Amino acid sequence: MRFHTLRRAVVVASAVPLALAFAASSASAAHASRAPIAGSAPSWVATAKVVGTPSASSRITFNVVLPLRHTAALDRLAIAVSNPKGASYGHYITPAQFNRRFGPTAAQAASVRGYLKGLGFTIKGVVQGNRWVTVSGTVRRIESAFGTTLRNYSYKGKTLRAASRPLSVPASMSKLIAGFVGVGTEGTLRKPAIVLDGSTVRPNAVLPPRQSCSAFWDQFEQVGPSAYGHTSFPTTNCGYTAAQLRGAYGLQGAVSHGDNGTGQTVAIIDAYASPTIVSDTNALADSQGEPELAPGQFTETDMTPFDLQDECGPNGWNVEESLDVQAVHGLAPGANIHYIGAMDCNTGIDAAVNFVLQNHTANIISNSYGFAGEDGLGDEVATEDSMFRQAVVEGIGFYFSSGDAGDNVAVNGTPHPEPDFPASDPFVTAVGGTSLAVTSSNGYLFETSWGDDIDPVNFATTPSTYTQPPPGSFIFGGGGGVSALFTEPLYQRLAVPSSLATLNGSTAMRVVPDIAAVGDPETGLAFVFQGTPGVIGGTSLSCPVIAGIQALASQNRRFPIGFANPLLYVLGLVGGTFHDVQAPASPTAMMTVSGRTLITMGLDSSLTSTKGYDDTTGLGTPHGAAFLLGEALLP
Repeated sequence: MRFHTLRRAVVVASAVPLALAFAASSASAAHASRAPIAGSAPSWVATAKVVGTPSASSRITFNVVLPLRHTAALDRLAIAVSNPKGASYGHYITPAQFNRRFGPTAAQAASVRGYLKGLGFTIKGVVQGNRWVTVSGTVRRIESAFGTTLRNYSYKGKTLRAASRPLSVPASMSKLIAGFVGVGTEGTLRKPAIVLDGSTVRPNAVLPPRQSCSAFWDQFEQVGPSAYGHTSFPTTNCGYTAAQLRGAYGLQGAVSHGDNGTGQTVAIIDAYASPTIVSDTNALADSQGEPELAPGQFTETDMTPFDLQDECGPNGWNVEESLDVQAVHGLAPGANIHYIGAMDCNTGIDAAVNFVLQNHTANIISNSYGFAGEDGLGDEVATEDSMFRQAVVEGIGFYFSSGDAGDNVAVNGTPHPEPDFPASDPFVTAVGGTSLAVTSSNGYLFETSWGDDIDPVNFATTPSTYTQPPPGSFIFGGGGGVSALFTEPLYQRLAVPSSLATLNGSTAMRVVPDIAAVGDPETGLAFVFQGTPGVIGGTSLSCPVIAGIQALASQNRRFPIGFANPLLYVLGLVGGTFHDVQAPASPTAMMTVSGRTLITMGLDSSLTSTKGYDDTTGLGTPHGAAFLLGEALLP
């Protein structure tokens, strides 16, 4: 039994002490005693355009990752502690116990450190738990020491530095080094999964009179050309309040009776740190009659000095941070929140994750960021996967946004449909997005999968017409799909249709997401950023909403939920614990308040919501008391 296999045909350098293959050819005696570290050169360098060469004297700080030990035993333990039907369920181990049993030893770290120092690299330090050695050196030294060449490439709309061929090390060191992270800048492809509402554009004279946004579904309507048999459509929403979300998901009763997350801590990992996180959260709470953050309820750990990189600045991340904290606090007003601000969006994120693991900062970790797709991330995938395994045996649940570009083809230009990473890792809970309709009494009306197609109205014609035949063009939607990296985990086998798991071949693969919550910015969350109110969405909203709900479910448990997926899929078989989000019987559309644009809901690229599990909303969305009680009472 196993959770998954990291397919080495795609990501060869897994974080385990495997003997790496030597080059088959013995044509060069100089390289006969060296072993390439597969994954240290991303796969996309074979086809990406070279646009330059980094300066030979420029310095790069990077991580040399060490492998875990006894990985077969680690995988067995991960299955045992997270299996709700097993005798070892919830019998987690501490960070210290993990390091003694499975982590790289101090002696191994010392050997790697001595090897790198002997090559002339500056040793910056060994991370807590001996997971990697951080070093600094010039481009020239890296190329000479590891037998590679660094180039600048054009890839996914960015100029990225990467090794043109895998880095190699002496055969004697190959079992001590699992990978290199940070030699290239592919880590800067990681970004927050936020989408701001775009429905507040001011009209001009030829448009119909501006209407109001709706506080609940169909409170107000705006006219438009005929579509789907209608000429009047609900306006986009003004931003749901915390009370509306708690009411729609059936949580208000629990919160009103004191099951509000008290005693639980949700950690939030992002890059950098907005200086207005607390004041923004309290301003939103005040405007909605909700409790402010109590003294000591919010803790912040910033991994300074921040590296404000040109490729990944703090602006978008700061918006993300306010959203994350406000969503968790709104859903679980009694829970503690520990914000972790990484020094950058590249290796800094890895350091923040390791900090959480080594210090067991919280049992619930919300992560509203990810890479657009799985391809070409090199050793980053295996490094993060190894940390998520550690989280499982420690009883820590990692929740990741599934992304905002659907299957990534139309928005990000990937050559084939693919889910985002880390959401596709089978040791994390992937959270997809929905469009949520709330009633005037804060009740649940309906949900569709989050997939918005827009069709601007052409006012140059009389009468006005749509620019395209409805629904128009896909603009954004919840991420999902079938992984190319990870085989089907055990917990998905009874829930995921075989036709979906084998969509890309005969081998059953991991399918994303696992669960979903509101994400559509047109049915999004009212929030405050730097004192200014707005409306926001994305699976960046979905993820902290689920994290907050998990804090509620954890309050009455005997031990932490930990890695939630095995439990969630068991609950999915029970029935009644999830809203089964399905495609609407007829097209459902909104109109922007200005009358400029028709928005058709529930069309998520090639991803389709169906009865039961699907590749855009997973098992569905939490169904109130049944969901909370199911997680609290099982086993």
